[in-house]
Amino acid sequence: MLLIAALPARADGWLGWTEARPADALSLRSADLVIAPAALLLLGGSQLVHLAPAHCRLCDGADDSGLPGSAGAGRGSLNGVDAFFHDALTGTVLSRKTADTTSTVLAFGVTPAFALGAAWFATGPHASPGAGARAAVIVLESLAVSRVATEVLKLGFARKRPFVRYGTGTNGATASTGSTYDVNDDDSRLGFVSGHASAVAALGVSAAMCASLQDSQAAPALWTGASALVVLTGTLRMVAEKHYFTDVLAGAVVGAGTGVLLPLLHRQGVQVTPNGFSYVF
Repeated sequence: MLLIAALPARADGWLGWTEARPADALSLRSADLVIAPAALLLLGGSQLVHLAPAHCRLCDGADDSGLPGSAGAGRGSLNGVDAFFHDALTGTVLSRKTADTTSTVLAFGVTPAFALGAAWFATGPHASPGAGARAAVIVLESLAVSRVATEVLKLGFARKRPFVRYGTGTNGATASTGSTYDVNDDDSRLGFVSGHASAVAALGVSAAMCASLQDSQAAPALWTGASALVVLTGTLRMVAEKHYFTDVLAGAVVGAGTGVLLPLLHRQGVQVTPNGFSYVF
């Protein structure tokens, strides 16, 4: 009986970090118990049932038609901006596969560590105990929502990746040099938008936004770091020939949008209703 009576007090101790104080800029809401898990379930479900379309919808012309100097070469329906960045960046400095691996490490290793560390420690002068953990939850929610939006866009547009259009992929096996990709993989038709760019933008921007809302002195440095990570990751995705410039730009916009919106929705005084949200002073 004593153990049962002690459970509410222990629960308060476990969950005490979720409670914001009046001086805190950010607070969690009951909906947070649903948002991130629901987003993860949606993402997991899309992967399990292989929703990738059998054919590209946004194809940018026939395969192998964009190779400079080849017979019948031409950019076809590919816009000039994407063609310019593809020709200028693909395979420069790093090989395709090395750039692919490096961008993945940046997006899903370095950037999460940067963003979660920033959220935890850059809590500003008025933050109460637990503010860092609350900010980290908001950052993770921003990532989760961004990933769902990215997946929906990828499946909807079904854009052919550059390595397929430019004929540098392999048919069923990776070349011994490790510089090309399998054109038959479902992922070869999921080019728009860039998931790496959206993830980095969501993580970096949400961490910087949380710091700004909490008046942290680290906020300017975090905005600079987030911008640098987005640009570097997006450039590497083009060097890897996994994405066009517009893929990267759109991914960055999606991620940055969730990175701004989610912290704003968690400001103290913001009331979220079925008709929208308002700020109470």
